Amino acid sequence: MDSLRTFMDEMLNDQGRKEGFIGDLLTNLKNQPIPTLEQAQTGYTTVSNLHGIFYDYDTSEVTISYKVIPDMYEPYTMSFAHFEVVLEGLLTSRRNQKWQVKQEK
Repeated sequence: MDSLRTFMDEMLNDQGRKEGFIGDLLTNLKNQPIPTLEQAQTGYTTVSNLHGIFYDYDTSEVTISYKVIPDMYEPYTMSFAHFEVVLEGLLTSRRNQKWQVKQEK
């Protein structure tokens, strides 16, 4: 298992409002956010509950790290284009899950 898989599990299984977080991740692919003190301290561009996400704007790559126990899962690096596909897929899956729940009621 790697950090990408655990990241996708976190985004799909969390019943909280992850759509906004995923939307912010997509926005960060197109527009580099202004660096913050938290970014300087953690080394991540943004963080979820379990993962740290680092955007390398020079190489157009994203690295996802499992931050709870850093050595537990290998960090996963991919291009911005591939990460965009992953994020769009996660949004679609979350919307489909909500739609199915509404249909069952």
